[in-house]
Amino acid sequence: PAFAQPGAATVARLPPEGFADLAERLMPAVVNIATTQRVDGVGAPQALRNPHGEDGLNEVSSLGSGFIISPQGVIVTNNHVIEGADQIEVIFQDGDRLKATILGRDIATDIAVLKVTPAQPLPSVKFASGSSVRVGDLVIAIGNPFGLGGSVSAGIVSARNRNISAGRYDDFIQTDAAINRGNSGGPLFNMSGDVIGVNTA
Repeated sequence: PAFAQPGAATVARLPPEGFADLAERLMPAVVNIATTQRVDGVGAPQALRNPHGEDGLNEVSSLGSGFIISPQGVIVTNNHVIEGADQIEVIFQDGDRLKATILGRDIATDIAVLKVTPAQPLPSVKFASGSSVRVGDLVIAIGNPFGLGGSVSAGIVSARNRNISAGRYDDFIQTDAAINRGNSGGPLFNMSGDVIGVNTA
C-alpha cells in the first residue's frame, strides 16, 4: 500500500520527457469502483442520500478506484472501498459499466479482489516481482475516483516499511505522489509500469 505525505514532487525530480507515454499505457487498466449500500434513512449522510430509496431506506453511494490484473476481469481494490456494499459496479475508462462480485477480501491488509465478466479481454497490469522498491525511486499513482477517466500524480518513494497503526501488517510505502480522496484502491506504479503498491491513505 501507499500513503501520501504533504507536498507534491518538485519538477527537478521528474524526467524531462514526463510520464505521458507511461500513463497513456496504464490508465485503461485503472477503473472506478462504485458501490451502493442500503441504510436506514436516519443514519445516511444527507449529501449521499438517495430520495428514491424504497421502504423507508436510503441508498448511500461510495466511490473509489481499482485496477485490472487479468484480461478475464479480475480487479484489485481496497477492502474499505467495498466494505458493506450491497452492490458493486466497475466503471471503465470508456464509460462501460459492469456489475462485480467479490472473489475475496482481507480486512487486515485492506485488500479486496473483485470479478467482472467482460465481453472481450480487458487491458491489465501486473505486480512487480520481488521487493526491489528503493527509497528515491520515481513512481506514479493513478486513480479513477469519479468514473470520468484517470487521474495521475507523480513523485518518489519517500520511505519504506512505514507503520501508520492501520493493523498488524503495517508495512507501507510512503510516497510524495499525491493520493487524493477517491483514489483509494488505485495502483502505485514503478517506471516499468508494474504495480508496487495499492494506494490506501
